[in-house]
Amino acid sequence: MDKSQGTSASTTELARPVNIPPRPALLIAVQHEMNKEEPHLKKISRLINRDVAISGNLLAIANSAMFNLGRHIETVEDAITLIGLNNCNALMTSLMMRRTLSHGKMMMPRFWDVSEKRSWGMMYVAKLTRVSTPELAYNFGLFSDIGIPLMMASFPNYAETLNAANKMEASGFIELENQCHRINHAVVGGMLAEHWSVDPIVVLAIKKHHTHSILNDLSFSEKLRQLIAVFYLVDKAIQEHRHATSVEWQEGGHQAREILNLSDEEVEQICVDLKARFSSPLMS
Repeated sequence: MDKSQGTSASTTELARPVNIPPRPALLIAVQHEMNKEEPHLKKISRLINRDVAISGNLLAIANSAMFNLGRHIETVEDAITLIGLNNCNALMTSLMMRRTLSHGKMMMPRFWDVSEKRSWGMMYVAKLTRVSTPELAYNFGLFSDIGIPLMMASFPNYAETLNAANKMEASGFIELENQCHRINHAVVGGMLAEHWSVDPIVVLAIKKHHTHSILNDLSFSEKLRQLIAVFYLVDKAIQEHRHATSVEWQEGGHQAREILNLSDEEVEQICVDLKARFSSPLMS
């Protein structure tokens, strides 16, 4: 059993300067229907179709190389049927998050580009290694660093903190944030995920994904450690794609490789495959 990670009163107080946006009403309605014992696909599709932009984006992704279904999907109901409710839920969350959190100071094009690659890459690796369900891995990739744009919008000098962190050659981002702002993006991201009713294992992974020692801590579940290991592997590929070095892989790569039961050669081949896919339009 994982250690309890409920948000404490002191953490809530520290997060007071951060605006945690509520889960959008459309997402609440769609997820409410999806979570029923017998979800009504026509009702779900009608709800999604109320938002022309979201329904259009969902169809575009369902027809993209991400799912490679081999046929053109023309209706939201067909998309739900063919990609599945869980994948549809994950994609709706992604689309609503992007709409809610990518304006003003939170626009951050590079952040959202990396977020897209990470969530897609984690889905790919989860399918390949079978250590997690693809939609769970996708959601973790999506939410893992979502606290960064929230911190950017909430603290006037956060850009300086982020710039300093990007120049670090070793871990220390969390400590730097705590020192400068008394809270960090992992905690903030976990709080947003809780507010948006994300799976508890993903919430905990968000809070702990920069804690490299967790990979060896058997008091945490194997499922959690596998998710974080996938995160480190995908981060290695993303950083190499950007001609940079993954601090996460440097410090936790050996343990991550063992958790995923991969050889060095298999790790390198997965990274080669991911980088090739990152170089092609994922949504075309």
